[in-house]
Amino acid sequence: MQARCTVLIGAVMALTPCYLRSETPAAAKTASGKAGTAPRTPDGQPDLQGVWTNSTLTPLERPPEFAGKAVLTEQEDADYVKRVLQRVNTDRRDGGAQADVGRSYNEFWRDRGNDLAGRRTSLIVDPPDGKVPPLTPEAQKRVDENRALLRDHSTDGPEDRSLAERCISWTTAGPPMLPGPYNNDTQIVQGPGYVVILSEMIHDARIIPLDGRPHASANIREWMGDSRGHWTLRISTANTAFAGRTRTCI
Repeated sequence: MQARCTVLIGAVMALTPCYLRSETPAAAKTASGKAGTAPRTPDGQPDLQGVWTNSTLTPLERPPEFAGKAVLTEQEDADYVKRVLQRVNTDRRDGGAQADVGRSYNEFWRDRGNDLAGRRTSLIVDPPDGKVPPLTPEAQKRVDENRALLRDHSTDGPEDRSLAERCISWTTAGPPMLPGPYNNDTQIVQGPGYVVILSEMIHDARIIPLDGRPHASANIREWMGDSRGHWTLRISTANTAFAGRTRTCI
């Protein structure tokens, strides 16, 4: 890409770009309900262990209708959420048999959330237009070549199918960790010198050392990359295996 792209993150931590909120928060509260002292692990690190979710209706990129508007009013928020939930409702039966089949799962199985993150119009907060920066000409050429290859050879072999279809990786695991239509939960487990992020979808586990070790050789590629972390939890990920023929189908 030509420029940096920053995605909205939870207030408690900065993981790979994602929106996280706690389902079983580690933050302690006093009997009066007020926030108390943040808990620590036995080795003195902030204790972030628990189950978190990044389910939200906030789109990754800002829709054209909200151009120049980063945050909605309460009424705009309510109206937008209502429209989105109606549009994505897989229990609808309009549109004919093909549309009905295309909606796949019933809404019971979905986990898409029912609100916007802080009433924001996009998960991307930098650039301020809420858009993914444009690709360089070289990158766009590779994308076009890849699309042409998949169009003509999408069923030549299993490697031509998407990572999600083959249950190898899902966008909820990252990086970046993005919300999906279901299975948006994430469990954080900590031990001396490590943080593990366990994704509900496909049960991917990112094991993140905190001891300052260098990244593995650039010749070693992993689907979720090679992560290193430091507190307050910021994770640098290198060597992702984003091969030219991989794609997702969410």
